[in-house]
Amino acid sequence: MITPVNINEFSNVQAPCFDVRSPLEFEGSAIISSINLPLLNDEHRKAIGICYKQKGKAAAIALGYQLVNPIRHAFIENIQKHTESKSIKLYCARGGLRSHKMAEFLSENGYDVLLLRGGYKAYRNYILKTIESFNNIYILSGNTGCNKTGLLEAMKAKGEHVLNLEALANHKGSAFGGIGELSQPSNAQFANLIFDALKGYQPEKRLWVEAESISIGKISIPLELWTNMQKANGIEIVLPLQERINFIVNTYGQFDLVALTEGIRKLSKRLGIETTEALCQMTLNHQLHPVVERLLQYYDKGYENGRIKKNCQNYVKFELESTHADNNCQLLLQHLQSF
Repeated sequence: MITPVNINEFSNVQAPCFDVRSPLEFEGSAIISSINLPLLNDEHRKAIGICYKQKGKAAAIALGYQLVNPIRHAFIENIQKHTESKSIKLYCARGGLRSHKMAEFLSENGYDVLLLRGGYKAYRNYILKTIESFNNIYILSGNTGCNKTGLLEAMKAKGEHVLNLEALANHKGSAFGGIGELSQPSNAQFANLIFDALKGYQPEKRLWVEAESISIGKISIPLELWTNMQKANGIEIVLPLQERINFIVNTYGQFDLVALTEGIRKLSKRLGIETTEALCQMTLNHQLHPVVERLLQYYDKGYENGRIKKNCQNYVKFELESTHADNNCQLLLQHLQSF
C-alpha cells in the first residue's frame, strides 16, 4: 500500500526512512537519520539528464527504466540490511517519478510505503519556516575562553532549550575552531541539524544560543535564525583574564602543537609576520600561557568591535569567578529567576 502524506504527518510517523535520490544528492544534505536507497546512481542520473536535454522527457524516462529494471531486486536486499519492518517512509527530490516508481515496486513486494508529498524540497521549506519561528532567543555572549559552550550544555541538562551551533557545525568559530573536529556539514545539512536538535521546541520557553558570527568555519547560520538572533536579548559573561587563559590552555593544550601554529598563521595578516612567527615558536616550545594571553588581545579587540555592531553592549553583564560550567549555570538561572 502507498500512502502519500504531507511533511507534518511524515515527520510524526516513526518508521525507517529511505531517500531514493542519487548518492551525490544524499551526500549534500538529507533528512536526518534517513538511509540512502538510490533508484539511480550518480552515473545513471547524469546519463538521464543528458538524454533529457538531447532527446526529451519520454526518451529520458525510457532510459531510466532501462537502467533501473536490471537492478530492482537489489532494492529490497538493501532495505533488509537496515530493517525487517515492512512499513517504511520514502522520499525523493520533489516527490516525483523516482519516489513513486520505487514506492510502486516496494508495494508490489509487500511493503506499506509512506510517501512524502513534495519530497525533500517540501522538507526543506518546512524546516526553514520552523527555524524562522524560533523567536524567544537568549544570546549567551562573552569573550573567548569563558566556557560558554560548557555553560550551554549545563543549562541543557537543567531542562533549558539550548541550540549548540558550534557542536552542530563541527567548528568552534575561530582560527583554531576546526582543530580536533570532524568535517563540517554542508549549509543545507547544517540547517537540517538545527531543526532536528530542536524537535521538541516549546515557543514559550527560552532558547539559549551562543553569540556567533553568521559564519562558523566554512558554513553559515541560516538567515531565518540569524535574523532572530540579531533581535534577541542577551547575557554577557564576564570572567577574569587569567581564568580564561587557563581554560584555553587546558582545552587546546591537548592538541598537536603544529596544528596550533597553523591556526596562529591564519591570523598573520592581523598579527604581523614577526609576532606570528614568535608566537609559533613559543607554541612549539610549550609556552602556551603567554601565547594565549597575546592572542586574547587580538580576539578581545575583535569581540569589542563586534559587540558594538551587533548592539551587544545592551546585553546584561553577568560577572563570574571561574569557568566551572555547573556552578555558573546555577548562578545564572538563579539570577534570571530574580527578574
